[in-house]
Amino acid sequence: MNSVYTTTITEEARRRGIGIRVIDPVTPIFILRYKGRQVRCYNALTDRVGAVTFHLTQNKRLANVFLESCGFPVPAQESFTDLGAAQKFLERHRRIVVKPCTQWGGRGVSVGVRTFGELERAIRFARRYEQDIILEQCVKGVDYRLIFVDFRFVAAIRRRPARVTGNGWGSIRSLIRARNRIERKTDPSHVIPIDAETGRNLEVLGYSWDTVPPAGRSIPVRLTSNYQTGGDVDVITDLVSRDLVRLAQRAVKALGVPVIGIDFLVDEKTGHAWLIELSPDLAISPPEGGEVARHFINYLFPETKR
Repeated sequence: MNSVYTTTITEEARRRGIGIRVIDPVTPIFILRYKGRQVRCYNALTDRVGAVTFHLTQNKRLANVFLESCGFPVPAQESFTDLGAAQKFLERHRRIVVKPCTQWGGRGVSVGVRTFGELERAIRFARRYEQDIILEQCVKGVDYRLIFVDFRFVAAIRRRPARVTGNGWGSIRSLIRARNRIERKTDPSHVIPIDAETGRNLEVLGYSWDTVPPAGRSIPVRLTSNYQTGGDVDVITDLVSRDLVRLAQRAVKALGVPVIGIDFLVDEKTGHAWLIELSPDLAISPPEGGEVARHFINYLFPETKR
């Protein structure tokens, strides 16, 4: 319950005199109580969302199928069954994403897989988290998340892959370690993984662990842009394209989930937007977390609205 994803909600609740009963601090599941009413929560998921709806939206394969059937722009996708079929999918799309079917925060995700050897390693990496694996066409674009509470658009963020800045003498490995030491003091979840996937990403980007960047040069070190893999986040609620907001609103209406994050990759040259993933169990994290938590508590307990 000390995770920033939970405390953004519980701190806002406490400020309004809303009681909190922790069921399990690790998961975490907790209950918010106010004047005889209570709501059970897991992150920003509540028991107001039905089990079937949650399963449909949290499962990346089912969500992709449903969204495509509704006419939304989604990348090609298929479930992993065997290496032969996976190799054919890779040959068809040339660059793919391999990811677990129901995980979040970039866990087990490999982006820009190009060779059979990378494919094998990506599948092993994904299976560290679960057995159901998704293969997805790799599409390019800027990463946006639009957040809705009570079916209303409340925030937008732009996510950028993790970067380090050269000092003229330190290797990329040492720069990542130094950055992570700083981040762990404020948010242990916002660190760059020092693992085989980051090593592969560095190779794809033309670097290695031992590359020494020039002083002042910003170097991307990860292909995923998740906050939980060290990515940077900018709040762009007032700047995001109204067309993108309208597209996301259509998706929220079709899905029927009152609190959700809608993830897009947007080609800024053409303006084409791909709807990539859904987050019905939204983790409310910095820097937009405080504002989203305010709307979330307003939705659950409107009588406490200030």
